[in-house]
Formats: sequence, structure tokens, C-alpha cells
Amino acid sequence: MDNEFIDQVEGDLNDNSHAPATKGDVRNLALRIELRFTKLESSISQRFMAIENRFTTFDASIKEYVYKLGWKFFGALIGAMGIMLTVFGMFINSTMK
Repeated sequence: MDNEFIDQVEGDLNDNSHAPATKGDVRNLALRIELRFTKLESSISQRFMAIENRFTTFDASIKEYVYKLGWKFFGALIGAMGIMLTVFGMFINSTMK
């Protein structure tokens, strides 16, 4: 079907025809050209939507990674603070004797 429209547009734009164009011919040409622009616009829109979906899934995966990394960092920080308090407590306990 795509080639049919291309052939019709090429036929309409052919300079070999010596017959005058009618209003119907011009209207048909305009409709076919409008159809081509609509298909092009739809194709561009679909590509942008695909790109947007990629960024959305990438953004979600980044958020999930940062969330997990944040909890790991928080756990490591609490563990390090526990170790520091234990060492500090042992140091204070040994100096008090």
C-alpha cells in the first residue's frame, strides 16, 4: 500500500502529462501528501515515545540502585559506628583500671 501512494504521487508530479489538472487531481494529491506527513509524524512520535520509555526504565533502575546503595551505606555506617564505640569503650575501660 505504501508503494501505491508513492507511485500515485510520482504520477501526479510527472511533467510528461499534457492534460490540465482538475480540482479533484489537486485534492487527491493534497490528501496523499497529507497522508505521508501524517505517517511521518506518527513514526517520529513513536520513536520519541520509545526513547522516553528507555529513559523511564533507566531512571527507575537508577533510583532502585541508589535506594539499595543507600541502605548498604547506612548499614556500613551503623556498623562502623558500632565498632568505633566498642573500641572507644574498651580504651576507656582499660584506662580506668
